[in-house]
Amino acid sequence: MTLAAGTRKVYNHFYKGKATRGSYTPTPSEIKNYFESQGFDADNLTDEQFNQTVNYFSKGELSTVSQDSEEMPSGEAEANAPIVNNQIVVSGADKQALVSSQSSALGFTLTEEETIAIADSIDDVFTDYSSFISSVTNAIKGYISHKFDTIENDLENSTTEVREYLTARTNQLNQKVSNFADNVKAIQTDTEAIRNNLKNSEIAVLARFRNSWRGCANK
Repeated sequence: MTLAAGTRKVYNHFYKGKATRGSYTPTPSEIKNYFESQGFDADNLTDEQFNQTVNYFSKGELSTVSQDSEEMPSGEAEANAPIVNNQIVVSGADKQALVSSQSSALGFTLTEEETIAIADSIDDVFTDYSSFISSVTNAIKGYISHKFDTIENDLENSTTEVREYLTARTNQLNQKVSNFADNVKAIQTDTEAIRNNLKNSEIAVLARFRNSWRGCANK
């Protein structure tokens, strides 16, 4: 899940307040719906539109928090509940939203599947919002580190495979060159043998001719 720049900006604004004051934070869906109702471009939010959005959700904060249990789904009510007994419960939607936001801040773009996978690996209960944010950041760094390790291993394996392939092809080529050299030597040997046979045949023929000529001369 990749949040639009404006949605992420508003969401982070309220999350900072939530971490220090335990105040209400609108969900990304609520922010998106408000943008659409006002005709705002979530990817090109102006400062005036940002301030208007913040004021809108800030004014509705007290009434919204007091009515969480009646008007909001249980997951969102838990995610936006104030700190009770030094513990907070975070919904899957809030975890996914913060994973998307934090990954962008770290300079990485995650797919929806990656965002969900990282969010699912994060606990639901924390002592405070700072520990929640730290857990999200550490989970993202851990995932990215694992991803880089995988890429490095793939590169090393690929390099090894290439080296083994080149070695095999070099050995194959050397063997062919050696075989060719042996064949050339064999041809040379065969040629020399043929040449010698021809000389021997020539000598034999000449010898017979001389003997025949001498026999005729003696008569």
